[in-house]
Amino acid sequence: MRSELRIADLKRRVPTTTRLINVKIPAHLGAAIDRLANELGASKTEIVIALLNAGLDKAATKLSGLSGLKRG
Repeated sequence: MRSELRIADLKRRVPTTTRLINVKIPAHLGAAIDRLANELGASKTEIVIALLNAGLDKAATKLSGLSGLKRG
């Protein structure tokens, strides 16, 4: 499942369904994603998903320490 994908997992990827989303990012981020995809032999989509998942994990960890916030 893609919600489980991490950068370390890109060597053993399994095709899954995806959803197209159009996001504008600064050019330097696009270049960094391109470089990382080339270095790891992964698609840009896989890199972006792995980075988003890592960020979501970090945010969830930080938010778990805050009381009174609703997550959903």
